[in-house]
Amino acid sequence: MITAQNSIRLMTKIVCLSIALVGLENSVNADGFDDSDFSLRFPAALSRYSSYADVAATGGASAGSKWQSSSNPASTAWQSIPGSYHLSLNPQYSSIIFQEGTVLNVISESATKDFEKFGTFQVALAQVRSNDSDTRQGIKFSYDMDYMHAQWGKRFSDNFALGGNFNYSSSEVTNKLDTVKLADSSSDSYGFRVGTLYRLAKNLLGGIVVDYSWSPSTTTYYDIFGSGIGDVQIRDRTTQFILRTGPSYEYKKDSTVNLDYQYGALKNDTGKMEVHRMFAGIDHRIVDALFVRGGFALDNKSNKSWTGGLGIYPLKQLSIDVGYQYNMFPEIQSEFGRSNLVTISISIIL
Repeated sequence: MITAQNSIRLMTKIVCLSIALVGLENSVNADGFDDSDFSLRFPAALSRYSSYADVAATGGASAGSKWQSSSNPASTAWQSIPGSYHLSLNPQYSSIIFQEGTVLNVISESATKDFEKFGTFQVALAQVRSNDSDTRQGIKFSYDMDYMHAQWGKRFSDNFALGGNFNYSSSEVTNKLDTVKLADSSSDSYGFRVGTLYRLAKNLLGGIVVDYSWSPSTTTYYDIFGSGIGDVQIRDRTTQFILRTGPSYEYKKDSTVNLDYQYGALKNDTGKMEVHRMFAGIDHRIVDALFVRGGFALDNKSNKSWTGGLGIYPLKQLSIDVGYQYNMFPEIQSEFGRSNLVTISISIIL
């Protein structure tokens, strides 16, 4: 265990390192991802998404969070679930509204059960559906995805927890010119996530999360102009590696400052793409029944995103979280413009 003074120094070094990493290319114009294919930029953008409203409101920073809403599977077991059945049910809804008219609607459901000495298990489902709207290039875009994950976490001591996650999704992208289908792409994604959560000092937690996924896909381009070559079908495989790490400092009861650094590397037949991001936020307790939140995200292309939200807890068994994010998906800004995200999460303890 390191001392409080050393832990503050460590957190300062992490902050400085994160700022340096995301500033590596700060002379580049904002967004700045057009040298990568859409098949890389789209999953890279989605890797920013926070399904829980409290995380979305604090800039997406959650690697060192003690709450089960964290992206870190180890956080699933950091705190026991109260209630007669030690069971938490969490329905959620998000709407991502892009400047050019595309809207992604995300509905998700999760159940988390505390089995005490065997750890805590979580299962989750999500459904993503978009409208059929033009991009800036005049091509209609629609997107459907179904997602599931199974997650486990266990706290082995007062200072250490470990967790793992398996996830699967099936998705389809369709492009049209007016009513004529230009192309469609279907893919299945398989992913693994592991994470650790460690107490660095009395009020300081640190987390590390590693994701790896692979997505075989089939894309069909239709010969709508009758050139004679016929429809063309292309098969590809996209791999994605994500590393996320950062601290969470609890400066008073349940009030925290969170900071994450995230590195991502994606690859398929069109090329490679790397991203460096920093997420930071504050979760401040006004009273037991009310929290206010704010945060931001910054990447190495000088893209800035701003977030905020509220946590309302009228009963010990019920919580309602609302989050907002502005311009959280700059990787696909050239097609869809800037984004506004609104999300609401409900937690019911049984």
